[in-house]
Amino acid sequence: MTTLLGLDVTGRPVLVAGGGPVAARRAGALAADGALVTVVAPQLCEDLRDLVTSGVAAWAEREVAETDLDGTWLVHAATDDSEVNAALCAWASARRVWSVNAGDGARGTARTPATTVHAGLAVGVVSTGRPDPARVAAVRDALDLTLASGRVDLRARRPGGDDGAGGGVRLLTGRT
Repeated sequence: MTTLLGLDVTGRPVLVAGGGPVAARRAGALAADGALVTVVAPQLCEDLRDLVTSGVAAWAEREVAETDLDGTWLVHAATDDSEVNAALCAWASARRVWSVNAGDGARGTARTPATTVHAGLAVGVVSTGRPDPARVAAVRDALDLTLASGRVDLRARRPGGDDGAGGGVRLLTGRT
C-alpha cells in the first residue's frame, strides 16, 4: 500500500541521478521546494545545465556511485539505464533512504505524485498498490479542471471561525 505524504525537503540534501528531461523536472521541482539538490550524471540536458549554472543545483559530472547517497534524505533515480536506477534504489533501501525510480515506480520506496496547485493547496494523486502513472495523471487532470472551474470553494474555514461555515470545502453547484 502507498501512503501519501507531504515531505519538507527544505535544506535537506537530495540526489537526482540522470541528466535528461525527467531528471531536470524532478531537480527543478525539488530545488523550488528548498531542497539542496545534487545531480549526478556524465552529461546534462539544457534545462539541467541551466539549473546548475544558476546555482539551484550542484553537478557531479560522472556516473552515480553508492557513496553519492552519503547524507542524502531522498533519491530520484532518473537515468536512462533501468539497471542503474534499480541499483541506486537498492542502495537507498539498504541505507533507509527514500527513493523514487522514475522508470519503474514499483522498484523505489516512494512515488512522485501527479500534482496540481490551487488556492495555496497542492493536490497530489498516487496509485495504491501497483504504479499506474497514466491513470494517476488522468485523475490529476480531472481534479485540475474541477478546481480551475471555480465550482469548488477552497477558502480556508476553521471550525467555530467567524464565517460560521464549520470548516471544509464546498462544491458550488449553482443551486440555492
